[in-house]
Amino acid sequence: MPKDFSSQRLFSMMMLLIFMIQASLAEAYTGENGYVNVDRPVNDLDILRDDVFVVFITPRTENLSANCQPLNSGGSFDLSISTNYISTYLGVVSAVAVQPNTHGTYKITIRLNNSEPWNYTLGVYTRDIGFYEEYWGRNLSVRGTFIEHSCFSRYPGNWTIIIILKSHNPSGSSFFPSITLPTPFNMALLLAVWILIIYVNSFAFIDTYFKKEMVSNARWIIVGIMMLISIYLAYQIFLSAASTALEGG
Repeated sequence: MPKDFSSQRLFSMMMLLIFMIQASLAEAYTGENGYVNVDRPVNDLDILRDDVFVVFITPRTENLSANCQPLNSGGSFDLSISTNYISTYLGVVSAVAVQPNTHGTYKITIRLNNSEPWNYTLGVYTRDIGFYEEYWGRNLSVRGTFIEHSCFSRYPGNWTIIIILKSHNPSGSSFFPSITLPTPFNMALLLAVWILIIYVNSFAFIDTYFKKEMVSNARWIIVGIMMLISIYLAYQIFLSAASTALEGG
């Protein structure tokens, strides 16, 4: 009898311990904001470095936050959140966008609170459809530069969505970096701005050069600074035009 009693008591203690562990985990999930629904919709998702991964949420919600954590040292990324984004394909949505700038693995955590049933769509803006045909399959839903990966429906409540991204370098990127060119219209505007910048800088330089005996060193410094600023502005305009092209604008 003592032996049976000891076994029964040991079993009861083990069950109590398991219950306490489960209770502590549940408490860790609820936390102060009550995020009890944890969703991991996909396994590791492969994308290209510098492509824009997006999560569209409908109907839109104001109670939205997100963060991105590189799981490799030195990983860098751009993160943007919008509670009132106009999608070409879905209308007015809430959106979270992540653009990995380096090769590596990234953990995206999205938290939201919806009082009604809601949906979310995973996708990517890219110029390299072939990469996603290899990693996501050939039956892709492609709309311009946007590729839809999957769509999910969820019930109301507090939710935490966790997505792991695996960022790959473009083919041949070791020697020749990938460059996204603007659309023809944006390129025409870009060339017009560049020509204007070159004209203004050339005029300032030539005018200063032929008056070099009458101008001070300070003017040369000002001309040099103006040229550096112009180069920086031209580069930023190019990046803006290329980014617009990537997002299908």
